[in-house]
Amino acid sequence: MTITAPPTQESTDATGDPVAATRTSRFRRLAEPRWYGFYALVVIVVLFSVLLPRTYPTASNVTAVFSNEAVGLMLAVGMLIPIVAGYFDLSLASVLTLSMIVSIGMFQFFEAPTWLACVAGVLTGSFIGLLNGISVAWLRINSMVATLAMGSIALGIALWWTNGSIFALNVPESFRALGSRVGGIPLPVVYAAVICVAIWWLLEKTPTGRYLYAMGDSNDAARLAGLPTHRLTVASFVASGTVAGIAGVAEAAILGSGNPQVGAGFLLPAFAAVFLGAAIYTIGRYNVIGTIVAVLVLAALVAGLQQFGLPFYIESLLKGVVLLAAVAFTSGRFSSLSRARK
Repeated sequence: MTITAPPTQESTDATGDPVAATRTSRFRRLAEPRWYGFYALVVIVVLFSVLLPRTYPTASNVTAVFSNEAVGLMLAVGMLIPIVAGYFDLSLASVLTLSMIVSIGMFQFFEAPTWLACVAGVLTGSFIGLLNGISVAWLRINSMVATLAMGSIALGIALWWTNGSIFALNVPESFRALGSRVGGIPLPVVYAAVICVAIWWLLEKTPTGRYLYAMGDSNDAARLAGLPTHRLTVASFVASGTVAGIAGVAEAAILGSGNPQVGAGFLLPAFAAVFLGAAIYTIGRYNVIGTIVAVLVLAALVAGLQQFGLPFYIESLLKGVVLLAAVAFTSGRFSSLSRARK
């Protein structure tokens, strides 16, 4: 004879039906605030697809949106690494600019091979990240001040070398091909996807990621616990600078030129995505998945508004408002969590 244990309180609802209890539990999980960002993305896409059926829900529009946001997504997830550790990197847009100029400058002045130009652009970002890390970790300069100054220096070097003009000579087709499409898929989207997976794995699946989050919670506590906070700080800035260097090379390949005025427009959207991402998926915690969803939400919304024929400055206004709202929400959430821990 088989004896069946009575259903526990957790596995049944008020009527004692375990199936209904399971459904209720699933509904509650789906109704959690962590999913609101995903729902917002779906609502935006469906809404504009209904309002603009001829242009919005098309393969060409989807490809264009992903292609346009690939470089910005790289910069956002790169920025995420030092932010997780409790630091801000305001130099990344300028690093992107200088890396772009260096890679194209290698062609224009030295007729370098494609691989060398790519390496030079990426290493430029890594080197500036190293200087940022040393300034913050060893010289004890506030991260916002140090990276703002370093970003100004990087932009100054780019403007000095180009004299404010655009580099576009001797750029080989092999380099331009790095910013093209393969099988209809823009290669920059592939680069962004690889970087996102790598940083997600670093932050979520490795001890280094846990150490960085511990530093973000309390640098002093992490140091007292024996973590190598100085080395982790330097490494976080080197990683973010390297990603910015990759983004700069990708942008240069997309444009086929080096424009010293291009990078400035990437900083605000990246910050908006990172802070908005802290309100998605893992609320109150900076995370890669939330950042990706935030980039897509902003991109889908901007694309729809632009197709409605709204003025070009709407994008800047919208992203500024989103950044303020996201910072206000995450700051309040973090404060509440801090008080709860106490």
